[in-house]
Amino acid sequence: MKKHFVAAMLLMCGGALYAQQDAHYSLYMFNGLYLNPAYAGSHEVLDLMAIYRHQWAGIDGAPRTGNGSIHAPLRRNQYALGLTISGDRLGLTRNFTATGAFAFRIPVKKSKISLGIQAGGTYYSQRNGEAIPAELQAQGYSDAIYSVDRNVFIPNVGAGIYVYGKRYYIGLSAPHLLPMKLDKGAAVSLSKDIARQYNHYILTAGYVFGKNTSPVKFRPSFLMKYVQGLPKNIPDFDGSLALLFVDRFWLGATYRVAAGTDNRTGTAAIVWFEALITHRLRIGYGFDYALSGLNKFAKYGSHDIMIGYEFNNKNKRYVSPRYVSYF
Repeated sequence: MKKHFVAAMLLMCGGALYAQQDAHYSLYMFNGLYLNPAYAGSHEVLDLMAIYRHQWAGIDGAPRTGNGSIHAPLRRNQYALGLTISGDRLGLTRNFTATGAFAFRIPVKKSKISLGIQAGGTYYSQRNGEAIPAELQAQGYSDAIYSVDRNVFIPNVGAGIYVYGKRYYIGLSAPHLLPMKLDKGAAVSLSKDIARQYNHYILTAGYVFGKNTSPVKFRPSFLMKYVQGLPKNIPDFDGSLALLFVDRFWLGATYRVAAGTDNRTGTAAIVWFEALITHRLRIGYGFDYALSGLNKFAKYGSHDIMIGYEFNNKNKRYVSPRYVSYF
């Protein structure tokens, strides 16, 4: 019963403080299409990726989310397509989202400028019946307020720009451009008194330092996210540092400052790795340790698990069996 109470309090506080609806992955640097439609085709081959996040393990009703994506350039290398499917569970709510992406890519010397758009929709479900603990239901307790589940479908569109080369990238995106209200009948709403899908604005960047033949390379990267309704309009920020060993194994750490903290001293410290099993198959894992009072309840931290696979294009030759995509 205590766990249900704690989870309920966290959810109510989260709604008041964060107004943040999209899942925030610690392995964001390997989950580009989820953040920006212009990322489509950037691996230059057909790429599959799946990631699962269990946040605040140890708290009933804490967020669990999964995401899968596929993207590739078309026969005319100037264009690329992508598809992202994700599911999310938070307390009483469930949602399922499917989004298609299209990117128009412009070569500039050794870099590319990619312009992307996306369109899709989210199916929201609020399972009110689960608000009453099973032990109380067994005793015959009921509440009319929580007797009816609520479901709604919300369409949306987004856009982004992604500029990248072999050793760097910078991207700016707005995954949701329409503030759709979370109620029956799809409609745009700007009212602060109506629950709606908030606009998210995301800036990402990274760079790899080190010679091509160097056994160790260094890569700093960051993600900055602004969501309407954040305290004092201060964005969330993830700053990451990583080492790449023999072009096969990433080992990194991330420091996160998220909305809702008064002193902005940070809310999580994260360690993670990605390993290239073959030049096609890669796996990754990230562990978050909460730096706030939340760690008293989320005793087992938060976890990201990732797997990715690239299908080798017959027209593309790998000059080394240790070939790796830096981003």
